[in-house]
Amino acid sequence: MNRIKIILINLLLLTHISISYAANVTEDTTFSSTATAQQVVTEDDVDIIITNNASITRTGQKAIKNTDDEVTGTTITIHSGSSVTSTGNNTISTEGGELTITNSGTIQALGASGSNSKAINISGSDGGITITNNSGGIIASPGNTILGTAGTGADNTTIENSGQITSTNTSTSSSAIIFSDDDTGNTVTNNAGGEITSKGSKGAIIVGVSSTVTNSGTIKNNKSVDNNAIQLKGNNNTVTLKDGGIVVGIIKAKAGTTGNTLKLNHGIGKSYYYNTSGDFTLQDLDGNQVVKGSAGSVGQGGSEILDEVLGRKSLNIRQSLTRYKDAEEELGKPQSWGEINFSTFKKKQNDQNLSLGLNSADLSINLMYPNQDKDFIFSLGTGNQNFTKDHKIERLSMHSGFLFKENPILNKLGDESFILGGINLQTSEREILTNTRSSGKLKIGDNYETYDLLAGTKKNNDSIIPNIGATVGLSYTPSHNESQYYSWDNKGVSNLSVYFDDNYKLNLGNNYQINLGWIIDVRKMVLGKDQDYEINGTAARYSQDADTTQEVTFATNLGFNKEITDNHFFKFNLDSTISTQDLTSFSGNFAYKFTF
Repeated sequence: MNRIKIILINLLLLTHISISYAANVTEDTTFSSTATAQQVVTEDDVDIIITNNASITRTGQKAIKNTDDEVTGTTITIHSGSSVTSTGNNTISTEGGELTITNSGTIQALGASGSNSKAINISGSDGGITITNNSGGIIASPGNTILGTAGTGADNTTIENSGQITSTNTSTSSSAIIFSDDDTGNTVTNNAGGEITSKGSKGAIIVGVSSTVTNSGTIKNNKSVDNNAIQLKGNNNTVTLKDGGIVVGIIKAKAGTTGNTLKLNHGIGKSYYYNTSGDFTLQDLDGNQVVKGSAGSVGQGGSEILDEVLGRKSLNIRQSLTRYKDAEEELGKPQSWGEINFSTFKKKQNDQNLSLGLNSADLSINLMYPNQDKDFIFSLGTGNQNFTKDHKIERLSMHSGFLFKENPILNKLGDESFILGGINLQTSEREILTNTRSSGKLKIGDNYETYDLLAGTKKNNDSIIPNIGATVGLSYTPSHNESQYYSWDNKGVSNLSVYFDDNYKLNLGNNYQINLGWIIDVRKMVLGKDQDYEINGTAARYSQDADTTQEVTFATNLGFNKEITDNHFFKFNLDSTISTQDLTSFSGNFAYKFTF
């Protein structure tokens, strides 16, 4: 009899303990204070809200679970500062369908660092799972953080992350998000600011069949860049890398799979190199040239801009020669003469022809030394170009030549001619996106030179008829290599400019003068449209759009001259330019010219 009483008492105690540590959720429930009992959803369309810094904390596994595959429509919302945690496996687990989790707080499996505890297990679900991890939200575990590998129950799961989804185990069971080989139709979107990281030997994200992974944030395998960041187990998956998103680790398609596509959407002119494994179709959604042999692209600014730099140098020298001749008229005799110029230039990006946007600043010193039949020209310059996609070129230049004022050498129709040659020393630095570095970025540098030759002739008209001239430009750049991945073959560029210009003077007393001027310059690249180059040893050829090989520029000039002494003049110019290639551009000119 006593034994029966003891058994009954123990059964009552066990029942009491079970009730204390498991609670059925049959209706919409809000938790605003901490709960330690396991929450078991037993009815359809139940909303669970954890708010007011509350938590559901489970000693053991499955803090919130649904083990009945008939239950559907559960919604779990965790506010900022609140949490759902378990010391064991599967902090949130479901075998039902249409589960929606929206997390702004913390979902975490608190298992030991070497354990395989999961934060969210959707393997046995009936599909239709939606997980949204908002900015500031954390989903973490030692093992596979979001697990969908046991069967095909995780089909059509949507995961959108703006916070952190992370796994800390260093074993094979450590993926931030993992689906089975046969799971299909899954979507993983990692927004800007979102971080999806793992520390294991498998991928940080692993998907099955006909699924998509889109990244604008960070996807990283913290174990090594030689491990997988994104792993595709089956066919017909799409990976899209967008904006300034970071990927660290290999992007891998399983051997023998087909139909997998890697899309790049980092913006026009952005340089990148991604180490891939397996067969991918590569697409650059911005129109940049993407090169196989893994996946790489490079902004063509260093090559594309050679024609433009040559044209601008020609225009600078022509304008300087005009001011030199004006100074001679003012002084009444030939004298050595010099000019210092500073200019800024802005070029807008053109999405249609892939012309890169840039800001540049240039400083030049032009010196003229008269002689009997020819005047010696010496020009020193420095400048930098900052392209819109993390690419900068600094340039030092030195040119010399001759002005033939009364003895044209290019034709019998001109009144004057000039010839000028020199060298440009260029230092390039660009930042590329790459999954081969732990930061997801790499700064690479280059030093190279370009040799220029300019020659021109001009017919000056004293009447209202504008002056007319023509200039030929040639440049040659020997082959050179950037410090990582990119090699450039030698390149020759030639162009032809035909221009009309005129200048007008308005004297305000003996020492003051207002100058007005204009120029219409039509430039056409004759040779040099194609650039041969290599990315990580894979050869490619880039051909410029026809629109970037020709330009019509209209520039106006307003200048102020003040004679300080017989040999010194202060000059300020404001130039405005409209260009068919640049869309809109503005430049300023500040000069102090002097004779010596």
